[in-house]
Amino acid sequence: MVTLLAYLILLISLVATRVVGGQEPRVQALRPVAETRTAVAAVAPLNRLAAEATCVGPHTVPYSYASAPGVVEPLAFGPPVERSGQLSTASVNGVLIQRLCGGPETAGGPVRAPDRRLFAAIDAAVNGTDPNRSLTQSQWAAGVDDFITRSGRFVDARVETRTFRAGTATYGMRPRPGADPLVIRTRLAHDDTNRYLLLPVRAHDGRTVTLTLRLRCGFQPVFQP
Repeated sequence: MVTLLAYLILLISLVATRVVGGQEPRVQALRPVAETRTAVAAVAPLNRLAAEATCVGPHTVPYSYASAPGVVEPLAFGPPVERSGQLSTASVNGVLIQRLCGGPETAGGPVRAPDRRLFAAIDAAVNGTDPNRSLTQSQWAAGVDDFITRSGRFVDARVETRTFRAGTATYGMRPRPGADPLVIRTRLAHDDTNRYLLLPVRAHDGRTVTLTLRLRCGFQPVFQP
């Protein structure tokens, strides 16, 4: 557990002190990047993989949040993030880290592994990769670690209520028994007003992309029109 907490502190420190755009970081009041109780749960798999600086190890079995109890809409990426009221941005960041790294859904809840296809879909939304491509265990582990500790600018994330018009491009997640869910490109059927996490992410080509994730659908990526 000491190793887990040390990794968590390192992770949050890396995110919170990242130099943005090559400029010196501004002095500002300290604020949480990821809600601590959620983030500790997020890195729980490190308990058995403490020697490896990753939350996805060689024996990690992926879990599909799209198939989890509580999904409220077709093609959702998982249960709603804000099930019982609006959360702070830090808390939402913590839930996203937890779903990418695994751990209990809530304190004392069932332990769940990380969602490999959620990571692949987020990577596709940011970098234009194939969300259904095969990922080796090492590629998955490296990708999640890079997203959480380097590419995702969690310190600059925000949660907003936004309206996206019918026809806006998005991804949907279709569960498949005995296999990773299928990620499909689709469009919103109706105008949608919902809460979204807006997370700046550094893409592979050096651009900063605003990743827009619909919270009602378990971090469903929606593309800016």
